[in-house]
Amino acid sequence: MPYYRVETYTTTGTKASWNLDNSIVPFNASVAITPAASGTASVTLQYTLNPLNGPLETDASANWINSTLTSTITTSISTSFTTPVSRIRVL
Repeated sequence: MPYYRVETYTTTGTKASWNLDNSIVPFNASVAITPAASGTASVTLQYTLNPLNGPLETDASANWINSTLTSTITTSISTSFTTPVSRIRVL
């Protein structure tokens, strides 16, 4: 059974990352971003290979990479990861 998660953000700025289970084989993760009903959003989806498992590790400890999902949107957009990544976050 696939995992499913929904988050709603009402403010701008970097959001806390979400962990993904990169041990699942084959690894597949899809991410969809939808702006508010009557607006536009400038979004960047980032990912990292750092699992951040240590008790003192935070998002600032990770090496973040911009995904291909980086744009100003007025409608929903999505992307997929088929190679394992540990965490994702939205800017």
